[in-house]
Amino acid sequence: MKEVTKNTEFIIGIDFGHGETSAAFYSLKTQEKFDLDILPGHKVIKSAVAILEQEGQQTICVGDTAIADAPLAKDFQVSFKKRPSEMTKTDRNRMVAFMKGVYAEILDRHPDYKTREHVVFIARPSQDKLWKSEETAYLQIAEDAGLPVAGIQKESRAAYFRARTQPDSKIDQEVKKGVLIVDFGSSTIDFTYLNATLSAPIDDGRPLGASQVEKSLLEYALTHPSASDNVMHQFASMYGMDENSNPYNQLLYKFRESKEAFYGKKLPFFNVMFDYSVLTSSERQQLGGFGGISIPKDQLDKILGKNVKGGYIQNVKEAVIAFKNEKLKSNKVACVYLTGGASRMDFVREIFMDVFGLDDSHCPSDDNPSLIVSQGVAHLSYADIVTLETETKLKSKISTLINQFPWHSVISDIIRSAVIDEIKSSAHSIMSKWKNGEIYEVLPEGKTCTNLKALKQSFEQLFISFNGTDFAKKCSDSINKKLVESILSEIRNAFRNYCFETSQDASLSIPSLGASLSHSGILALTEKFTGNGPGHIIYDSIASRNLFMKDHLNMEIVRLDAGRKSHYNQYSYSIYSDSEWKEFLDRYLSISGIDNAKNTAKEFANSLLQKYAHYAKLAIFFK
Repeated sequence: MKEVTKNTEFIIGIDFGHGETSAAFYSLKTQEKFDLDILPGHKVIKSAVAILEQEGQQTICVGDTAIADAPLAKDFQVSFKKRPSEMTKTDRNRMVAFMKGVYAEILDRHPDYKTREHVVFIARPSQDKLWKSEETAYLQIAEDAGLPVAGIQKESRAAYFRARTQPDSKIDQEVKKGVLIVDFGSSTIDFTYLNATLSAPIDDGRPLGASQVEKSLLEYALTHPSASDNVMHQFASMYGMDENSNPYNQLLYKFRESKEAFYGKKLPFFNVMFDYSVLTSSERQQLGGFGGISIPKDQLDKILGKNVKGGYIQNVKEAVIAFKNEKLKSNKVACVYLTGGASRMDFVREIFMDVFGLDDSHCPSDDNPSLIVSQGVAHLSYADIVTLETETKLKSKISTLINQFPWHSVISDIIRSAVIDEIKSSAHSIMSKWKNGEIYEVLPEGKTCTNLKALKQSFEQLFISFNGTDFAKKCSDSINKKLVESILSEIRNAFRNYCFETSQDASLSIPSLGASLSHSGILALTEKFTGNGPGHIIYDSIASRNLFMKDHLNMEIVRLDAGRKSHYNQYSYSIYSDSEWKEFLDRYLSISGIDNAKNTAKEFANSLLQKYAHYAKLAIFFK
């Protein structure tokens, strides 16, 4: 791929759409931007390619020129865009030819571009499930076509970005509550959603573009020849099953033109007329005469399956419902912004208003949907380039932060404090129960006896329960807070100009981190509480009340309320002195996984960085 350097002057963003193709210019030096003519006087061309061959020389024609030359073409195709994995060798060569032809036409309109340093960014459908793995192969097609391609953008995200930056855009007024951009194209329906709580948009799409409308209507005409004219059945038998044939594609384009007129002008009838002699002029078997078909609006809705399971319009509605339920889930849609050439079809707005419960004012359409993606590709690519430097510097800074962070001392201190607190609070809880008479021995005759034997057993059971306890998990919140706050402060400082705020809590999970007391440590702790003689917790609590007590405690006698309260009051909550705690933990506490925690934090930091960078790319032109 072509790299962007300090010498790169401008970007050309191209939307090679299934139905239409457009291109936009964006200056890296002056931020000047405008739509590019591809053919003379045409900023939007039909995605049509014709390859003509004369005296062994091939000529590539695109757009209206290709359509005009279709009867003479060696190969003519419309609606040919596919995922690279679905392309045959012929399909791929056709896509290469189309890209090459479009780029050549742009350079013909602007010959100075040939000597000026520039890059091209292209668009692809937004559904990651189908297209994420196709990006490299799609970029390679552009490279093979001779484009100085530098990257790729999702169509609906590009449309979203451009929609936000257009004059009088109301998207920012609604984005806190939730805005959905819908790019309804010829091959796909692409979605991009954002609200104030998301750091990056939710992208998705469905392969349910409007080319299925003209295909459905053409299929109806081919399978119902009595509804059209007396030659249609001959055409259907000769060319109706060959979607790659020149006649079929010419007729398909006629249906597409009529579809656009029908929906664009809100006509009561879908009408298409054609000349069979022109459609078949390049074929050995030619047909003659004029033909056509006229379909009233209500019948057309039936053909397209409105409110019919399995019908095209119903499939679109079900896809929108699925996106709402599976992708957006609890995220609210306050506004839907419709763009893409196919968004002019009347049922499109009806579907989105119905599914999301919106009125007309909250479901606006783009005034120029055919250009918004190419504009957005150029615009968003500029934002990518501008934020890349910040992102690169911040990655280095975050890496330094993580490498210099005192991992062992910070995590050890947190865990050691947590172990001490756990021991202190657990032991104190037992002493509180002892004071309240809740710890006792059950005698054979069923009576209870609040004696030291029961207290000793309670401490023994407590410390046995520490065997296998992972103290790192018990203080994961403290570790998380300490590390995350350090990382977030750096990222927020770097992106402070973009006012990025999110209600989502950043949480770092470190499953590899562990901390446990050894068996010897548990025995030492048990001895510290239950052993006889001075220096042991139970003994010292009782001896402080009875100065003449012998070394050995009487474990069997009943300890009354006043005695137990005195034991509680004399209980040494600190257990060990600071130096004794240090010696105990140095000897008996084992901590593992700190180096792995460091690597996990690096991944976490980079993930957070990407979220901020995504937001910065969307917000770069806003204060």
